[in-house]
Amino acid sequence: MNSSESKCHNNHGCHSACSPRAESAQVRKWRLLVISSIGAAALVLAVGLRKSLTDRSVLANESPSPELVEEMIEDSPDSATAILASWRSQKIVHRQVAVRLAARLWPRTKIFDTDLESMMLSAAMDPDLSVRESALSALQAKRHPALPALAGAQLRDCDPQIRLLGLNHLKTADAAIGAPLVMPLLDDPDPFVVAMGLKLLEKWSGEKFGVKLVETAAVENEKTGLKEFREGSREKAKAGAVRAKAWWLEHKGDYPPVAVSIPETASATVLPASDFELRSLNGDKVRLSDFQGKVVLINFWTTWCTACVSEMPELIALQKQNSQSLVVLGVSLDYVPDAHGHIGGHAAVEEQGHSNGHHDDHEATAAALKRVREKVARTVKARGINYPVLLDEKNEAGGRYNGGELPTTVIVDARGNVRRRFIGARSLAVFEAMIAEAAALAKAHDSFDVAR
Repeated sequence: MNSSESKCHNNHGCHSACSPRAESAQVRKWRLLVISSIGAAALVLAVGLRKSLTDRSVLANESPSPELVEEMIEDSPDSATAILASWRSQKIVHRQVAVRLAARLWPRTKIFDTDLESMMLSAAMDPDLSVRESALSALQAKRHPALPALAGAQLRDCDPQIRLLGLNHLKTADAAIGAPLVMPLLDDPDPFVVAMGLKLLEKWSGEKFGVKLVETAAVENEKTGLKEFREGSREKAKAGAVRAKAWWLEHKGDYPPVAVSIPETASATVLPASDFELRSLNGDKVRLSDFQGKVVLINFWTTWCTACVSEMPELIALQKQNSQSLVVLGVSLDYVPDAHGHIGGHAAVEEQGHSNGHHDDHEATAAALKRVREKVARTVKARGINYPVLLDEKNEAGGRYNGGELPTTVIVDARGNVRRRFIGARSLAVFEAMIAEAAALAKAHDSFDVAR
């Protein structure tokens, strides 16, 4: 090829496409584009994998903080699926967060996932009272047609707090549905339950039965710290009930019975109790599973919680009267720091003395923990506690059953299933009824298994 041909070739209009340097630049450009695409895809895959592993870790965690579970659900691309996964984990904290977030999600959507709706209906009959409260509030906000039947089902519970919960959610029911459901409560042993029922009947009938809620509400005894009914409150409630019954005899025909039924999906969940191992005051290792075959009442408390200490006589009597079939476990959360970092109702460890280094910090911590243990032991001795008291030094059991609100009580049947979880003190009669119910439910399941 001569020089003119070479020059001509280099001046072709295809010069930019044919130039070795230009070809190298374009290849490099495409190579970078491919590499960046692969890198972006790998990053997305890595982030997704990391998120999946994190979610699995949270779901497997026996005692995560509610905030951690909530963050996992809110960060999920499919919140409904994450909520259901948390609910189906059968863990207390996860389920509480799942129902609370579902209740928040429900009013904002026209079409609520049928699985989520079934979850909410089931939650309205849950062993965990906190879950029931969230679910019933959500059903009421959504004006769900099953609410009257579910509220009516609460009225048959042995716990007066649950009966009151049912009455609160009957306020929006039609008189034809509500009045027949409320009438049996006029013979309730709790005067405040009677008064609440009377107020609903007044609302539906326009009548006055002469009872004020303030006259029948329980008030705290300054000496014992327990809530008690004022003198005469039962008599006032009974007098109002007599007037209401007389009105009902005359007007019963005005309220023809309306059939209400609980949806099949609203059956209570069987919730296996999460096992734990703690040390007693004597230093012995105690596991929850050690007591399978008996009903176990787990009571989370602290020495500085007035309501906790006040209900101890009921628990002592309960253990004494049911020593063959019941085990009461008092789980002290005195070691668990509060929001201010305080343990045992005292100032934070670092505030209990000046430290000069790691060794001093360790000694200060050990001394503080020893004082807490001694305080628990003094309370046990002073109160004459006749059931095992366990020290939850790392919030292992408290975290699993969300025992931060005190007193928290969990009742586990002889088969190892949670039958109740609730906050606040209860009377001896109510505790007795709950224990009998748990024993009966376990026996019914045993009979069913044998028959099958």
